[in-house]
Amino acid sequence: MQDADSTAKRGPPLLKTWLWRSYLRAALVPLLVIELTFVALYWGTSRVVYDRSATAITEISTEALRTASRREADVIARRLETIAALTRIYAGETAQALATPATDVSAAEKARHVYSPDGVFYSTEDTGGSAVFYSGIVPVGPAEQDKVWRTARLDPLMKSITESDPLIQQVYVNTHDSLNRIYPWFDVLAIYPPKMDIPSYNFYYEADAVHNPKRGVVWTDSYLDPAGAGWMVSAIAPVYGEVDASKLEAVVGIDVTIGSIVEDVLDIDLKGDGYAILVSRDGTILALPPAGERDLGVTALIEHSYSQAILQDTFKPDSFNLYRRAELFSVAEALQSAPEGQQMVDLGRPMIAAWATIAGPQWKLITLTSEQSILTGATTLREQLALVSQGMLAILVLFYLGFFLFLWRRSVAMSTRVAEPLAEIERNMGQISAGGSVPPGHRYAVAELQTVGDHLVTMGEKLQAASRAKASFLSAMSHEFRTPLNAIIGYSDLLSSGRTQPLPPEDQRQVQAISAAGWQLLQLVDGVIELSRIEQGEVLHSLQPQDVLPPLRQAVAAARAEPTGPKGVTVKLEEPDAPLPQAKTDAEILRRIVTQLVGNGVKYNRDGGSVTVSLAVVEGRLAIRVSDTGIGIAPELQPRLFTPFERLGHENGTISGTGIGLAICRRLADLIGAEIGCESQAGQGTTFTLYLPLA
Repeated sequence: MQDADSTAKRGPPLLKTWLWRSYLRAALVPLLVIELTFVALYWGTSRVVYDRSATAITEISTEALRTASRREADVIARRLETIAALTRIYAGETAQALATPATDVSAAEKARHVYSPDGVFYSTEDTGGSAVFYSGIVPVGPAEQDKVWRTARLDPLMKSITESDPLIQQVYVNTHDSLNRIYPWFDVLAIYPPKMDIPSYNFYYEADAVHNPKRGVVWTDSYLDPAGAGWMVSAIAPVYGEVDASKLEAVVGIDVTIGSIVEDVLDIDLKGDGYAILVSRDGTILALPPAGERDLGVTALIEHSYSQAILQDTFKPDSFNLYRRAELFSVAEALQSAPEGQQMVDLGRPMIAAWATIAGPQWKLITLTSEQSILTGATTLREQLALVSQGMLAILVLFYLGFFLFLWRRSVAMSTRVAEPLAEIERNMGQISAGGSVPPGHRYAVAELQTVGDHLVTMGEKLQAASRAKASFLSAMSHEFRTPLNAIIGYSDLLSSGRTQPLPPEDQRQVQAISAAGWQLLQLVDGVIELSRIEQGEVLHSLQPQDVLPPLRQAVAAARAEPTGPKGVTVKLEEPDAPLPQAKTDAEILRRIVTQLVGNGVKYNRDGGSVTVSLAVVEGRLAIRVSDTGIGIAPELQPRLFTPFERLGHENGTISGTGIGLAICRRLADLIGAEIGCESQAGQGTTFTLYLPLA
């Protein structure tokens, strides 16, 4: 209801606005809804495609990661099995060497072995063979020296084993009484401390009967090599005596450094940012590339002091043990519960971990890659789809901008095609209503408008004919009315003068009433004729620059000479002190307008009232104001003020009038290009203002 009221207050829309709204409702809105629906469907479809692609790629990549773990674990297992096989061979040869007396040791070989002040029996120079270190924790006598000469025949085998595989760092044999023979040679006295208890180290005791009851090859956990080779793992095997098979005579070992495993074993080509980790059976990290160090927050242990390290078994700290890190408990449980598998893990970013068990040492090879790396293809696809979507949206926006512009131009063209003829028809109707005519010959593009235009021409011609007939009728009637009216007025004046004999008072009053009625009727006839002449264009006028004061003085003088209406009404002209600019007007018509306005001001005034005529320049026009102190005009009556024959509530009053004077004033003002307005309040007087264009 409120919308209807507001629409009624605003009025009907312009034709162009109405056409544009029609286009929006009928064309643009449905198309826009359809296109947006298509875009939404495309975006939804692309999202589903991405989700499905991400799932499929994740499954494929995870399976590929598991396959890579199994494959590489098998590769490592085969290489480690080769080293384990060499360890078994080496253990057998060592047992035979310890059981066979030494008969072919040269004097030069014996000469390069000496005692240190601390009782260490060691080799002093490199002759291409191994280094010897008898720690002295057991006094080294002739029997111990004989053990050194018996094991010397192992040097060629130790050299062959070391050179057979790039993973192998060194080969050694340790006896129960702390003899260490190791290849390649190095300055053992500078590395090993005197009285070193070799059987107390893991690379010895992990092969004893308690730790290795099956007497096979075992792999140690990672440890810091007392020989100075850094962090390493060892394949070790026990050597039992041939006489007493229950006595552990020695332990042989083949060392593989962690660095060798990282460089040679874990150089696995994984797509994206994937890498591999080698973990021992107790969870200790054996091999960790730089990317893994960053993810796990650890740094390779490359700095160490052998003077302190060789005094005890030195293993990697808990930070290098996956099973002891709180953030990896879930993965640790999975690693220990299944020989192979995969699981999500958070290492500061979502990662997918797959693992497989290396046969033999029971190590775990773990391959990791970030979820983002796996989904790179799907992400790229999504980005491409998003780019296509953005392109589609941009094209859609450009299309609709162009379409909007096209429809706007079409609406303007159509409104012009329809509105211009309508505007011309409206002007023609105004011209006809003003008493003019419309020339024929107009052509409109719309058939209905052409028909209306033709009818308008016909109507104008008929109204012109009716107007001419009216003018002829009024002209004839004016003459017919004037003669009897003049006779009535003349005879009534003659009777009223009492030249023959005075009339009784009642008769005198009636004769005066007849005379007043005759004068009023004569004024009405004159007004109708005047209005008709104006509408017919028969009133001559000439617009020239004029000084308006002379016609104003004449109008004021005429009002003073005819003291009609209330008693004691004064009429004055307030002439400005400074000269006013001239106005472009007709002096006679200006005088007639002001005379009528001043006459009305006197007629509708009060006893003792006043009528004032003043001048001023307002907004580039000359304003002539006629103000009175009369009875005023109610606001609801003012819209009909300049309508012919409207008395505005005085039809039956004592104030005489025809109701046509202000209508004549408006028509005369239109002739000279002036405007006339009114301001009034009931009981507070009235001000009429005539605005004249400046010359």
